[in-house]
Amino acid sequence: MTEADSIHSPDPRTPSRGASRPQVSIAVSLLLVLISAVFLAGLFYASRVPSVQTDFAIWMGAKPPEDDSGSLAQVLFIMFTFTSPLVIAMTLSLVMSIWNKITRT
Repeated sequence: MTEADSIHSPDPRTPSRGASRPQVSIAVSLLLVLISAVFLAGLFYASRVPSVQTDFAIWMGAKPPEDDSGSLAQVLFIMFTFTSPLVIAMTLSLVMSIWNKITRT
């Protein structure tokens, strides 16, 4: 092996030209942002539910509030938790079908 061969040999640490790097499309990144925004909105609403506030107060060692009038908020939060993935899927399906119809014409 000559000195010229060792200078021009490819470095084994660099990826070959045929191998592609993993990429994330804009659509996938927007979908992840949408899902995380809905999830964080649900967590924010959960922090407003009195029974959740009572649990947090007990975990932190503070005196729990005496008010127990949040049963409607708790039911709404549970319904939101169960229905939000379905609503997100329906919305995304509708948007994608509209987008496909627009781009076909």
